[in-house]
Amino acid sequence: MNLRDPDLRVTSHVARDLIQSAGLFHHAQNVIWEYVSNGLQYVDAGVQPMVKVAVMSAPRKKISIQDNGRGMSSADLRRFFQMHAENQDRAAGRPGRGYFGTGKSAAFGIANLLRITTIRENRKCVVELHRSDVDAASSGAAVPVRQIELDQLVRAPNGTIVEIEEIRNVRIDRDEIRRTLERHIRYWRGAVVQFNGQNIE
Repeated sequence: MNLRDPDLRVTSHVARDLIQSAGLFHHAQNVIWEYVSNGLQYVDAGVQPMVKVAVMSAPRKKISIQDNGRGMSSADLRRFFQMHAENQDRAAGRPGRGYFGTGKSAAFGIANLLRITTIRENRKCVVELHRSDVDAASSGAAVPVRQIELDQLVRAPNGTIVEIEEIRNVRIDRDEIRRTLERHIRYWRGAVVQFNGQNIE
């Protein structure tokens, strides 16, 4: 008798994939550069890229990366949060860093909360991804993204703010963050990057 098992197929465990990807990011400076480089690359035509990085200690540790990039629509966010999604710029024949994007997971190398506030064509979205939700998805099911605002009409320029909160007991070395930004920014002619209010040269 030739029996067939319908459940015998290649599958993926979303939560484990995400945490494994986050394991590539042990240091705050590497996490920050992941989001800074995204903000520098994905800008509208004719816009000078600008990214502002802020590291705060009080009342609690928090990292914020704000850019004037092209922002993301709700459809873009669905692709952003898809594990191993194809880079849309590469698919369209435009240069794009990274094939499968680690922005959704980098923050979890050091923290438990990723918040994204993004505006694209006068529509604002605010979403959060929580480590507790990732851990709860033990069956391998999809991890929920908390939707705070979705496609709210606003009068504001395109751009994205990434906030990393509930930072675990990791050392945040501001000097090393600055050195990392200085080392990488040389490859981005015309771009402006600020760290805690001061331009990186």
